[in-house]
Amino acid sequence: MHLRRYAWISLLVAFIVIFLKIAAYVVTNSVSLLSDALESVVNILGASATMWALAVSQQPPDDDHAHGHDKAEYFSSGFEGALVLIAAIVIIVTSIQRLMDPIQIDATGIGIGLALGTSVINFVLARWLLRAAKIHDSIALEADAHHIMSDVITSIVVSVGVVLAATTSIPWIDPLFALLVGFNIIRTGWDLLKRSADGLLDASLLPHDHEQVHAVIARYKSDTVDFHAVRTRRSGSRKFVTFHVLVPGDWSVQRGHEVLEAIEIDLTHAIPNIHVTTHLEPNDDPSSFHDIDLHRPITQPNRTV
Repeated sequence: MHLRRYAWISLLVAFIVIFLKIAAYVVTNSVSLLSDALESVVNILGASATMWALAVSQQPPDDDHAHGHDKAEYFSSGFEGALVLIAAIVIIVTSIQRLMDPIQIDATGIGIGLALGTSVINFVLARWLLRAAKIHDSIALEADAHHIMSDVITSIVVSVGVVLAATTSIPWIDPLFALLVGFNIIRTGWDLLKRSADGLLDASLLPHDHEQVHAVIARYKSDTVDFHAVRTRRSGSRKFVTFHVLVPGDWSVQRGHEVLEAIEIDLTHAIPNIHVTTHLEPNDDPSSFHDIDLHRPITQPNRTV
């Protein structure tokens, strides 16, 4: 529940913000402010998806999901990315229609004040969520935070457009700014979808963590100990690494196990929330080098166990 509270607060703020943005649209008749309000509808749906994802991802492993449920967060961020793209399309279509038939808008102080007020609220919320996402290593919270931060930029740009459209008496400036907002939101949605796809496709650890893995392993390399088949992946907030450790064939199982145990302990200290799987192999057996690649070639057994 400790992570879901972030989603609950995000959802509550989204309702407040959309009410303020709709009020701003009503008093100004600005299509760009209407577009801004449409993006906030996505915030509500996104916060709801985040709440579901965090509830599922925190469930413990079971017989059907031995590695846990962490990947539920990627479905949430992917869903939010898709919603962002849909909102962008609606904004662009609405903007084109208003460009073809522009109308004069009224940039009242109340309307602009409401729009900028939502920016302040969203900025505070986004910074808070980003900090929480970093502490808990949650892609669902991070996706929600980045989306809300893009909403901040959108509201500021829209407010500038509304003021310019009213003060210059050039009505097409307002839908033009709305069009720019739509294209910017497309970029945000695409980034969210790409990150979600990477997670579902078992993308490797981020460069910093990847370097940490190799730095720890390098400390144990020697004339007698070597490594290969180092593979990493991410699943929500959890990290996984597997690799093979090659040692002399005449070592006892206990001696080899002690080396593996020391490496695993060092990795768990260097990288939080990591699961390490190691495999011990004799470095003087040619078959030890058959499984360096992901797909091991089919070979006949050369010994009796």
